[in-house]
Amino acid sequence: MTKIKNGHTMKKALTILIMIAMLAAIAFAGCTSGSGSAGGSATAAATQTATAAPVATGTETQTDSATITITDVAGRSVVVPDNPSKIAVSGSGSSRYFAWLGATDKMVAVDFQDSSLLKRKAETRPYMLANPQIKELQVLGASKGVVDPELLMKANPEVVFMSGVSDTIIQNANELTEKTGIPVVLFYSGDYVTSTAKVEESLRTIAKVLHKEQRAEDVIKYFADTRADLESRAAKADGTVKPTVYIGGVSYNGAHGFDGSDPTYYPFTVLSANNVAAGLGSTASTGYAAVSKEQIIGWDPEIIFVDLNTMEAAGGGGIYELQTDPSYRELTAVKTGKIYALNPHTSMGTNHETSMANAYYVGKVLYPDLFADIDPEAKADEIYTFVDGAPVFKTLKENMENLSYTQLKI
Repeated sequence: MTKIKNGHTMKKALTILIMIAMLAAIAFAGCTSGSGSAGGSATAAATQTATAAPVATGTETQTDSATITITDVAGRSVVVPDNPSKIAVSGSGSSRYFAWLGATDKMVAVDFQDSSLLKRKAETRPYMLANPQIKELQVLGASKGVVDPELLMKANPEVVFMSGVSDTIIQNANELTEKTGIPVVLFYSGDYVTSTAKVEESLRTIAKVLHKEQRAEDVIKYFADTRADLESRAAKADGTVKPTVYIGGVSYNGAHGFDGSDPTYYPFTVLSANNVAAGLGSTASTGYAAVSKEQIIGWDPEIIFVDLNTMEAAGGGGIYELQTDPSYRELTAVKTGKIYALNPHTSMGTNHETSMANAYYVGKVLYPDLFADIDPEAKADEIYTFVDGAPVFKTLKENMENLSYTQLKI
């Protein structure tokens, strides 16, 4: 009897042990599952915190991983996308800087004057000749500097770059952001001779937003190095008697006749040429000044240069005037045949690359020995290639009826 009792007791104990083991396994499985879920949530939270953490870099404030705050040329603090892939550019000739910076691939909408809607006799802007695709982008408005909010929203850029710093433009920029929610950055687009610091500031501001800082510095250095080369060559002519010179046919808000000149004309300034118009006051940011016929005749310059954009002026422009006006026919330069053609340096703003290229040709005319190593056309293409991305001198010359860098027959 004792043996049977002990056997029953053992079976009962074994059953209890099995049940305890099963309950323990179930509890362990539940704990493991709960622990895994909690771990996943903790990891996700850590990742989100790291992504949202603000980072300070340089002079701009980075508010999150996708935006930066910059101060534009009007002193406005603007929060913009960091390195946007889609931008709109507004203002006369405003695409110029973006071609210089190699950022045309980011452009999705442009000013009327940079669009295919603008009809011209011939294209004279080197940045447009090198980047013709700009004209095919969506237009922002029906005229220069106009931005239609609906067209802007259709293009859907992340930021708008708008040239100008007037009170009206500042108001327009603020209202445009209020209507569309798209930030607007103002920049200065003017003459590199009279407003070097402003142009360089604008290039650096745009470059900061687009992550083109090194390119901006390269362009600025190239401009400075070119000027230094021109100045050093001209300096060797110091002490010699320099001929009087005049530039006619300079554009401002359209083409002008022979009376359109420039007191601060870059080639004359950088070469220390004897510019008869140097004492005049400029009436424009590009350096333009209107001169009376009587004043030109009184100056009687020994050498005349003509800006070829004058061919678009009403009545035939400066070249036609020199050919037909009896008063101009008496000028010394006309009688001696010392009249030379230069590419348009002002066309929807100042094309500084053309100003530099023109300076080498002017230097060749004024100081042939000091520029004996220079082929002006090849030098122009070197400049256009670096600044705009393509050698466009041949096309530009064809557009100028093959008169670029030639001695005109009057």
